[in-house]
Amino acid sequence: MQLCVENNGVIYEISEMCSELSWQDKLNSGASVLEFTYLYDGELMIKNGDVVRLTNTSEKDGIFFGEVFRVSMGEDRRVKVKAYDQLRRGKSKDIIPLKGGQDNVVSVTQSMCRYLNLTAGDMPTGISYKVPKDKVKYQDTWIDVIYELIGDTLLNTKTADNPQGEWYRLADVYGKIRLDNLRDLQLPLVLGDDSLAYGYSWEKSIDDEFYNVVKISWMDEKNGKAQTTQAADQDSVNRYGNLQYYEHVSDKSADAGKLQEKAKKLLQLYNHEKETIKLSCIGDHSVRAGCSIYGSIADIELDRRVIVKEVTHKYLPTHTMELEVIAQ
Repeated sequence: MQLCVENNGVIYEISEMCSELSWQDKLNSGASVLEFTYLYDGELMIKNGDVVRLTNTSEKDGIFFGEVFRVSMGEDRRVKVKAYDQLRRGKSKDIIPLKGGQDNVVSVTQSMCRYLNLTAGDMPTGISYKVPKDKVKYQDTWIDVIYELIGDTLLNTKTADNPQGEWYRLADVYGKIRLDNLRDLQLPLVLGDDSLAYGYSWEKSIDDEFYNVVKISWMDEKNGKAQTTQAADQDSVNRYGNLQYYEHVSDKSADAGKLQEKAKKLLQLYNHEKETIKLSCIGDHSVRAGCSIYGSIADIELDRRVIVKEVTHKYLPTHTMELEVIAQ
């Protein structure tokens, strides 16, 4: 493992100077974060804006590429540094126009890269879902607009033949902004009983974002009356009670049939227990948010692929990782 920082035009390899080193990555939740601590020797004082790179052995297996955003030090001379990848700049607010029938999550991501001068990497082709109508996002961040489009794409690509829909990950992969379909991020890795994991916690909940009734309302312009459509799972209501999601659509040209279909898709999205599994494991550099691994824990009947929602790699004194995974 090599940690390099470019300071005042000079590149320093500082791995052996560090007493703490971690990298955190979350699925579609902002830039990944590299944090490290080293003892100030009176010479090297890292500054905001310095470029930081973390690799396994060489540039060919890069892990993190970003810039320093925070530096602090106390009387013990321990310097704490926090760096983000390129997506940190995606938090910039702007007026972001979206072209109905043309723009999709890829075109908007490419626009962000051009406008903010970010390095773009691989992007998928053939994305079917497009922004339904022209609209302008005022004082929104680029990254939040893209995350909203990722969610809309997932919701609107769920079908009987493809009940999971098309789910994409926005990430900076060692200095290049990429969009990847989660289907393409499956790792040949088993975590669980007798395989890299040494601890776990598990929870099932209906306390957060669980709905078994979905109601959508809109104003009928012809008769001036409010209209509603609803989708519900009666078996779930009988078991858990009425837990309702409500949304009012302000679009004057709302189509009742499309809104009924939207209600059904929202019910499919929210009408299931939220299962949270956290794993403590021996580290593997290939594991980052959005990837899927095979989970195997007999006590909780886990024997299937799970998606990494969040991972924190800790490299010192030895490489370990803490994961939160989504069990679908």
